[in-house]
Amino acid sequence: MRPLDPDKREKILKAVYVLTGKQGLASVTIAGISKIAAVAAGTLYIYFKNKEEVVQMAYAAVEDKMTQEMYRDFDSSAPIKESLKKIYINMLNYRLNNYDETIFIDQYQQSGYIQLNFSKQLTEYEKQNKPLYDLLEKGQQEGIIKELDAIILISFFDGAVRSCSTGIIQKLFPLSQKLVDDCFDLIWKGIHK
Repeated sequence: MRPLDPDKREKILKAVYVLTGKQGLASVTIAGISKIAAVAAGTLYIYFKNKEEVVQMAYAAVEDKMTQEMYRDFDSSAPIKESLKKIYINMLNYRLNNYDETIFIDQYQQSGYIQLNFSKQLTEYEKQNKPLYDLLEKGQQEGIIKELDAIILISFFDGAVRSCSTGIIQKLFPLSQKLVDDCFDLIWKGIHK
């Protein structure tokens, strides 16, 4: 048996993001994925069992990629506010530069797909985002971050980044350094003691 082509697999996953960006996750079909990826439906089934598995793998792939970008140039020894701003800027840049993936991940998290492997995904999320959990815990120990569960703080942080990026993409407000700084200041005020 011939080994599977990783480029073909990547094209299939990318097709899921493109379709979600254009039509929404609910409209993604095997036929649509095959067409965008330029592979026969039969070929797609060599790589994935069904649509649910394609969507699950697409989520895992984009979550890994986004997490790697979140922590690019991250320095855990930097002051907490500075470290959080670095994560914020990395997340914002990722969302602004990867529109289809951003739409996909947002819709995935609001869909029934997330429930298929929720416990496993949450465990993986916590493992991948240990630097952020540790940073928030350190801030709480130093008395500068509110004493809330880390998942609540992270949800607030993530939601604020999502709202800012959506507003920029939809041209509700123009991207500027002042906007980036002002949005982070709002986040900081929300989690700072």
